[in-house]
Amino acid sequence: MTADKRTQSSKPAVIPRLLRWAGMSCAVFAVVLALTLLNNNYSFSRQSRAKFNAQLDGALDRAIDWIVACPELFEQNPSLMYMISDMERMSGDPRLRSLLQDYGKSDRIVRPSTQVDYIWRRLVDRNAHLPFVSVYDLRTQGFEVVWDAYGVAPHNVAITDELKADMFSPTKFYWGRRQHQLLALVIYRDFNGSSDELDATMNHLSEKVARDAHYDFRVTDSYVQRTAFVLAATRPDLIRRRWVERILDYQNADGSWNYCWYGWCRGIFEFGPISSVHTTGQAAHATIQAAHATIQAAWVLTMLRYRYPQWIEERYISR
Repeated sequence: MTADKRTQSSKPAVIPRLLRWAGMSCAVFAVVLALTLLNNNYSFSRQSRAKFNAQLDGALDRAIDWIVACPELFEQNPSLMYMISDMERMSGDPRLRSLLQDYGKSDRIVRPSTQVDYIWRRLVDRNAHLPFVSVYDLRTQGFEVVWDAYGVAPHNVAITDELKADMFSPTKFYWGRRQHQLLALVIYRDFNGSSDELDATMNHLSEKVARDAHYDFRVTDSYVQRTAFVLAATRPDLIRRRWVERILDYQNADGSWNYCWYGWCRGIFEFGPISSVHTTGQAAHATIQAAHATIQAAWVLTMLRYRYPQWIEERYISR
């Protein structure tokens, strides 16, 4: 047999081999993906209620210690300050109360540099007198700040019809922006009361956010955020036990949480260094992202501890 004939006869054998390799690769990928999703959504532990409560209480105590040690990392973020104020209302923790009192005396509240900053006085004092904030005053603010300010004081904050329609739309946004929309509605309902239409929109958004949590298995800031915002929207029934356990498992020894899980961050293909926290003496130094993840995780634990104890009772055995 000539060389040309041997080459031609070997070509048909290459294609089936490549197809087998491709099929095996797809099968391995499917198995790994299935196991990953299973690990993200189902808990097979037999942890007792007492043990879970002890773990939750210890994690929350460490988280609050971390939060009050470095307020400079989050005092400029009204969304995070709202979460802290809600934590204090639920728990009555004196450490958080002291932090909020200091925040109420800060220049951001007493002598704000922008008109919209006057609105955040209501995070400390719900009866605080507020000025009127016009659309022009809000021109340099991001949509999240505008939504949150309107949620706190809709009679004092003027926003465009387009932004208002977006804020209350059940279908406008997807993925991460939908989560921030849900938080804005949580704030709005907290300060202004509920309605059938508002509750229906929040329920719809909560179900969509929980669906995203089923498939996004990366333990990132966004992973913690989904659980926090759905709980805040009064839908603990959508929260899986495994999601809370994974949050607890990823707490750092100093009480904080990292922004990224193994450097795989919020975006599907966004990779970067893991946010870390370093403590020297009494001073805590961290990235803003780590503070963001830590406060949201602490909010989750506070809500389960004080607002939704029934969630724990229904999911953990008593022994």
